[in-house]
Amino acid sequence: METKTNATECHILAAAEHLFTERGFNAVSTTDIAREAGCNQALVHYYFRTKENLFQTVFVAKLNGLLARLQAPIADEDDIFAIVRHIVDTYFDILADCPQLPVFFLNELVLNRERALLMRDTLERNLLRHDFFVRFSAALRRAAERGEVRRVEPLDYYLDIISLVVFSHIAQPMLVQPDVGDTSSDYLDRRRREVCTLLSEGLKISPSAQ
Repeated sequence: METKTNATECHILAAAEHLFTERGFNAVSTTDIAREAGCNQALVHYYFRTKENLFQTVFVAKLNGLLARLQAPIADEDDIFAIVRHIVDTYFDILADCPQLPVFFLNELVLNRERALLMRDTLERNLLRHDFFVRFSAALRRAAERGEVRRVEPLDYYLDIISLVVFSHIAQPMLVQPDVGDTSSDYLDRRRREVCTLLSEGLKISPSAQ
């Protein structure tokens, strides 16, 4: 019975993630999710009670998965440039697997103030996020104390990383030119390299400041 229960919940969560990212929260009903999951609507309500609870469960699962992929190498790494490359690579890899994710989250943040605040609260309470950011901030501070990089505000610098990676994916349909032999893979590989270079160079101490 436990295996069946777990399988049903997993199917519902997978269906909800797919539909939420494809259509947006408001355009998806629990009936749609049940149909996609191959179960009846009553089971969706039984396991998650509301569509909002289901969204929160999907959001937390995606967040924890991302943080787990970001955190492991940072724990044993003290080279800030290697850490930045790892973060950029992780985001690019995740968004390559789910290219709709940036637009989905931007839509939810812009169109639904209440849900945006709920997502913010979920982030602030997440222990993995807190632990990751503490490690990331400490790595930046140690590198600055050793004179390897300039001093930066960790949150501002992390927003630089996210902004460059996310906009690279959002702009992809507009910038890829198949008619001249360009492909999405070529474009994303170029952007990955360029983003890493920009972020690394931006950390270095300028000659005039030395």
